[in-house]
Amino acid sequence: MNRIIGIPSNGAELSDNISSHFGHCNYFLGIEISNDGKYRKVFTLANNGHSGCMEPVINMKQRNVSEMILTGIGMRPFMGFQQVNINLFQGVNTTIEENIRLFIQGKLRPMRDARCATDSSHAHTN
Repeated sequence: MNRIIGIPSNGAELSDNISSHFGHCNYFLGIEISNDGKYRKVFTLANNGHSGCMEPVINMKQRNVSEMILTGIGMRPFMGFQQVNINLFQGVNTTIEENIRLFIQGKLRPMRDARCATDSSHAHTN
């Protein structure tokens, strides 16, 4: 079963870096991952600001996102993702493509709490 992973990004391409804070990103990217580990971008959503912390959460849920890879997020959207059953994973400060690769390999840890200031250099397991 294919699944869609959401990632806040500084740019619209897989070669761009993950955003350091969920709500302040330039774009939200949706990456579909197939059972065989292949992936492709399925949506790019510009973040033109939002009226509330739940708006981006709802946008991700409406796009069938099942997991998010993040490096930083505030408490309200963190709780919102829990409410809509979207699992969060601690990303690393590198490209979207590298984060997807680490996710597919099972090397990103679940995010257990909200954190705006990030130190994700140790966010993955070896």
